Amino acid sequence: MSLTSQDIERLFHECRQQLIRSLYRIVRCEDAAADLAQETYLRLVSLAPTTSVAYPRALLFRTAANLAIDYLRQGQARRRTGEALEAAADVPSAAPPADRALFDKQRLRIFLDAIDSLPPRSREAFLLHRVHDCSYRAIAAKLGVSESAVEKLIMRALLHCRRALQQRQAE
Repeated sequence: MSLTSQDIERLFHECRQQLIRSLYRIVRCEDAAADLAQETYLRLVSLAPTTSVAYPRALLFRTAANLAIDYLRQGQARRRTGEALEAAADVPSAAPPADRALFDKQRLRIFLDAIDSLPPRSREAFLLHRVHDCSYRAIAAKLGVSESAVEKLIMRALLHCRRALQQRQAE
């Protein structure tokens, strides 16, 4: 038997309350049961022009039950996703808090400005040692000074940077 839209509409109105009760027993939510009943109607209307049905009432209830099962599966997937997100929220972040990151950026800027304001020889000795990991001996050879002079240049650079940081912190 081929169903028309009018046949489906009539069947739906005759069985609507029973269908919603049946769906409620499955999903345990009145709103969801009503929504699923409506979705059932829409599914059957879209099938009407192309499908021949021997038992329209059985098709109505089977379609509704299948939609309810899909609804429950989606709910379980959402709950699992929600649980995973909650668990992930409990994992501490390796990133520093925003205020700490801002503070660190400000200190770095002060430090870089302090390095830029060093006398050229002190800056070169400091950068060769701290950035390029050169030994005092290698720096002394490059600058044409003694290792003791290199040590003093680097000490002056460190003191200069420390003072700049302390001065900004006092402000």
